[in-house]
Amino acid sequence: MRQATAIHRTEYLAATLIFVGAAIWQKDQLGWVFWLLLLAPDLFGLIPASLFGPAPARGYLPPRGVWLYNVWHTYTVPAVLWIGALLLVGVVNPWPLLGWLIHISVDRLLGFGLRGDDGGQAVF
Repeated sequence: MRQATAIHRTEYLAATLIFVGAAIWQKDQLGWVFWLLLLAPDLFGLIPASLFGPAPARGYLPPRGVWLYNVWHTYTVPAVLWIGALLLVGVVNPWPLLGWLIHISVDRLLGFGLRGDDGGQAVF
């Protein structure tokens, strides 16, 4: 298990470095939306999910709020939005979505994965 965790963390370190490098490369196109999306997964996923009732234990989310946290902390949503933005070239700028991707990859790098049905950290 330790070897798998080390491999996953190395992958997320690489992803984080790639996303940060892309953000530095496109710094003139990021704007305030980048900074909002850098914090958005916790502002719109973690905080509201904690309002879905009492948590079963410290470090857990209420089980009814897990879905909200997981939606904001998966690569799928920003990836789909990125593809949509690329299809609308000239209308929508996809680069601010790097903030969201950086947030998710840093969370994974630090060992914070998606939540399980009980509200605790799911196995990485």
